[in-house]
Amino acid sequence: MAELRNQGAKERDRAIEEIARALGVRAERGRRFAELTSLRVGGSIDWVISPETEEQAAAAVFALEQAGIGWRALGSGSNVLADDAAHHYVVVSLRELKGEVRFSGNTASVSAGYSLPRLCIDVARQGLSGIEGLGGIPGTVGGALWMNAGAYDQEIGKVTQSVRVAHEGRVVEIPGSTVSWNYRHTSFKDGQLLLGATLLLTPDDSAKIRERMEDAKTKRLATQPHGARSAGCFFKNPPANAVGTGKMIDQMGMKGTRRGSAVVSPIHANFIVTEGENARAEDALALAEEIRERVKREHGIDLEYEVELWRASTPTEAGSDGTGKEE
Repeated sequence: MAELRNQGAKERDRAIEEIARALGVRAERGRRFAELTSLRVGGSIDWVISPETEEQAAAAVFALEQAGIGWRALGSGSNVLADDAAHHYVVVSLRELKGEVRFSGNTASVSAGYSLPRLCIDVARQGLSGIEGLGGIPGTVGGALWMNAGAYDQEIGKVTQSVRVAHEGRVVEIPGSTVSWNYRHTSFKDGQLLLGATLLLTPDDSAKIRERMEDAKTKRLATQPHGARSAGCFFKNPPANAVGTGKMIDQMGMKGTRRGSAVVSPIHANFIVTEGENARAEDALALAEEIRERVKREHGIDLEYEVELWRASTPTEAGSDGTGKEE
């Protein structure tokens, strides 16, 4: 049985190498999620492939699917908690899927791997408003689209005119109006690869936009653990609840609570940060579950994760970034 498994793994590896070579994309072995995510935790990855164009990415995932090989797309890893086990699937890294922002009138077209904070600066320089509140959210455009990233009364879904997705090896554009843009959640499904988007923005004075961005940045620096290893807000705010999640956790006296290498941030209680060279995902998850159990017991609320939890079991189809999420 072990011999059969090894033979199957070798055949899969050869198939991945052939796909990467045929499409001209970089393929790497020996990477770990601890290198690729902002929490700096997570186990080994069988393969990481890195397309540089939307066309390459669409062709790559189609070829993987045709070969029966599971994959997940990862941007900057700023909204992902991957567990500590070995992940036996292909990670399609979108970090190189950047290109340049293309402006036309009030629209901006951008690829999924482009930095969200950088995009906010770029559009501000063009005198375009609509996403300046998102400037402090780390991650890529793809992750922001996947989770409908938002802050300061702005959400990326509100200004998304169209989204480019992979479909049967091709880049296909779908209207933004056909997507359900909800609070930190969209109607995109596992198995969909987001490649880019065109945003419809509003003209405004560049100086005023930059002033709003600086104001938002000042507020973030004062209330969030800047520079710490985190994945942003760990939990969503409960709907129709007057008290936000961070405040609930703070009121329970859990700021600074530690479980191994994971700590509830003393600055913002909805942030879990990791510390040390050998930090483990299981510590962060154990701490998160402890928080959820206490909130359920004391407030009767089932907290939903805002971070993406990635298990090591092989997916049959694609996952997302989290991109926040990334996301």
